[in-house]
Amino acid sequence: MTDATASLRREPHPISGAIYQELGDGRVRVEDPSKGKWGVFNWDGTWVEGELTQADLHYLRYIGGPNLPEGRDIFWTMLPAADLNPLKALAAIPGRGGSDAQRPKIIAPYVPGPGKETPDGPRSSGHFPVEVFLENDRHKDRIPEIYRKSAPYPGGPKKVPVARFFDKKYHDLEVEHLWKKVWQMACREDDIPEVGDYLIYTIAHLEFLVVRTAENTFKAYPNACLHRGRRLCNHDGKKAAMFRCPYHGWSWGIDGGMKDLTCEWDFPGVRQEVSNLPEAKVATWGGFVFINPDPDAVSFEEYAGPEMLQHYAKLRMADRYKHAHVGRVIRANWKLMMEAFLEAYHSIATHPQLMLAGGDLAESRYDVFGNWSRLGHVNSSGSSPQRGILMSEEQTLDAFRMAADINRLMMRELIGDEVDEFSDAEMVEQTFNQLFPNFHPWGGWARIVYRFRPNGDNPEECLMEAMLLAPWPKDKPRPPAARLRMLGPDDPWVTADELGTLARIFDQDCGNVPDTHRGLKFKQPPYVIYSAYQESIIRAFHDKYEQKLGLAEGE
Repeated sequence: MTDATASLRREPHPISGAIYQELGDGRVRVEDPSKGKWGVFNWDGTWVEGELTQADLHYLRYIGGPNLPEGRDIFWTMLPAADLNPLKALAAIPGRGGSDAQRPKIIAPYVPGPGKETPDGPRSSGHFPVEVFLENDRHKDRIPEIYRKSAPYPGGPKKVPVARFFDKKYHDLEVEHLWKKVWQMACREDDIPEVGDYLIYTIAHLEFLVVRTAENTFKAYPNACLHRGRRLCNHDGKKAAMFRCPYHGWSWGIDGGMKDLTCEWDFPGVRQEVSNLPEAKVATWGGFVFINPDPDAVSFEEYAGPEMLQHYAKLRMADRYKHAHVGRVIRANWKLMMEAFLEAYHSIATHPQLMLAGGDLAESRYDVFGNWSRLGHVNSSGSSPQRGILMSEEQTLDAFRMAADINRLMMRELIGDEVDEFSDAEMVEQTFNQLFPNFHPWGGWARIVYRFRPNGDNPEECLMEAMLLAPWPKDKPRPPAARLRMLGPDDPWVTADELGTLARIFDQDCGNVPDTHRGLKFKQPPYVIYSAYQESIIRAFHDKYEQKLGLAEGE
């Protein structure tokens, strides 16, 4: 290695063992000692020279693609939040404070994992029942009862027609049967912290003004004047006393009641009809504001279900601090982009760098409770069944407890002795969860919240957003919530360094999804196949989607 390349990224591939060396200017040298060959590639996969002519596209991106600024390549749960810095605790942990280059890399060839039979059906060879972790938890008395529940989704592989992801027929049905009928997250309460603060929530071509009308009260109105339909507001705002239409001056208070009907003499008998702005239903949970345009909708609590409410009961989501909020336009249908985060099955191919330090996530758990689904939950990811690396129960429990201890130390820097309220299982959990159809607050201490929406009325583009919600001490005033930073379709996620290494993960995911959207248009046969277990949450989504839209199975 020369002085010029010493500071550049260099890693072995976790499956082939080939060395990927960044050369600068977006080029990567790949040397495979087992074959005695080398090649040079651009980070986008284009071969440049050498006898080795094929390389791992996502690893090329990881080694040579757009990167985070120096000092920002930090795992997202360890990002400093305002003046609280969990990295201080991490640096003191033996074997964890040094550089990644000093830690052993786990390299092993791919092997077809045989799986194993369990009372719940076929599972990965690295699977352990959740009871193994819970019964060996060092603080069993603290474990919430919902952690003991499981709800694997029944049924086998499911086929879905490709047109569901680009035909506007489905988008139009979604507007009528989803976006006008379901509970959906509009914002965080901290996004509109003072009375009169409001924002415009959009979904497809629908717009709603979401406004704080009192200290703990929120309302939502369609963003349209009741006279000629002009949008009442073009931008988010602060401390409004009223919403005044710029066209003819009709106005309503933030409580929705009419204030001014200009030239009322010319509208005899009309005031009663327009005296109040129509309202969507509003609910708050976990510091989020939800709306539902359907006046006959069930309550948010009934829609979410008891399992979801119980799962988050101890996590104080409402008290967390939003230290990052980034969105990006994606050239793909919102369902396709969302599905990239509804299974861990893609990790071995899309995020190979994760396997250098651990498993391949094949043993991830999947539960479906009504409208709420849970991915991951309590497990330890040291095994890599797709590379023939299987840890014993004793090794798995050692890894489980070590992760709990590390997270407890780290979290103590953020919330102090509150960490002593939680079990090992709760300290380890970083569960990806979904509330149908498009809201994704992770569990445990993972900080992540996703939202996926169509980009206006274009079924071939979507808006993906990621928030990071940092745990915050009960007695410490929170800083103002981060404002949304929107990226364009060609901006890499690493532009938003406030996301830490999560941005690099997103860039790999978004290297797949737009090409998936394009490929579906000429795929033969014209349907997608979802697996029985690892893609069971996606199957559950499409079953519910069909029910809501009034489609026959597979339509």
